[in-house]
Amino acid sequence: MAIERDIHDLLHHHDCVIVPRFGGFLAHYRPARLDEAHKLVHPPARELSFNRHLVRNDGLLADQLARRTGVGFDEASGRIAEEVTGWQEHIARDRRIELPRIGTFFTDAEGNLQFDPDRRVNYLRDAYGLRPVAAVPVPRKQIAPPGAVVRALPRAEAAPEDGRRPLVWATAAAAGLVFLLGAGIMVRHAWDAPQLSAVVPWSGEPARYVKRDVVPTLGTDPDTAFHVPVPEGTGVLSLPLLGEGHDPVPVHLGEGPVAAVDSTHVAVPVVPEARYHVIGGCFSIEGNAGRYIADMARRGFQARVIDVHRGLYRVAVASYSDRSAAVEAVSELKQGAVEGAWLLVH
Repeated sequence: MAIERDIHDLLHHHDCVIVPRFGGFLAHYRPARLDEAHKLVHPPARELSFNRHLVRNDGLLADQLARRTGVGFDEASGRIAEEVTGWQEHIARDRRIELPRIGTFFTDAEGNLQFDPDRRVNYLRDAYGLRPVAAVPVPRKQIAPPGAVVRALPRAEAAPEDGRRPLVWATAAAAGLVFLLGAGIMVRHAWDAPQLSAVVPWSGEPARYVKRDVVPTLGTDPDTAFHVPVPEGTGVLSLPLLGEGHDPVPVHLGEGPVAAVDSTHVAVPVVPEARYHVIGGCFSIEGNAGRYIADMARRGFQARVIDVHRGLYRVAVASYSDRSAAVEAVSELKQGAVEGAWLLVH
């Protein structure tokens, strides 16, 4: 059973697909480019590379295989291990192996594993179906710049010098003076004296100040003096503030003292902190960690992300406050449920 199909499908949706105990395939975005040697324009794509140091199982490939074939996660992991063993034996025997629609692995003269991707496959979904096109140069017609044209500005003709200019200015001044005098006369007859004096300063009589003979004073008769009653109590009371013959006026005198409320604080018992975590996997992609957590939840584990350490999301399948209980859990999980479980003291 080949797993090249699952790797090919995952690379269209993920930037990294790890094959346990073999290495990781990485997809990098590459913009559109011009191949001058072959006179081709290549569309944007996602180029494929290989890193043999990415061998930690993130569960992505096993989950894809399990969903496609309908087997369990552990059985899918076992099939992947068998396939990887076959790849390694094939490379050791023939020094070369070709994975369809992915690329070719081979060993160089020094025995190092090399990878040559299949450049006919584009893993960028937005560029699906695009193929390289011929780069045909477009001839452009050279247009000579127009020559500079210098045009002479028209010369203004000088006004004829004669003796009529002073006469024109004198006529205009006389007309303005006549207009002002006529406007003043019209305003004087149309407005009354106070209004006219506000506009025309030389019209109307000047304002005169008349001193008053009687100065109003406030009454100081002690019999008629007003006294505000001093009330007792709180809340809203009606007081005779306007005197006899008037209705009392309601006055708010404030609120009474409020009784102190007992505290509602409830003591919360202190729960020992869980410092010992059973780690089931570390993932460089957050989405892979989420899928692993969902898979462990289906199997009855309360898995969660503890922290992000050196770019890896560390997922714990169980946490304990007692070290001996955590060590015992790691020993039991490594025997079947979580094969690569280890203990983290946080």
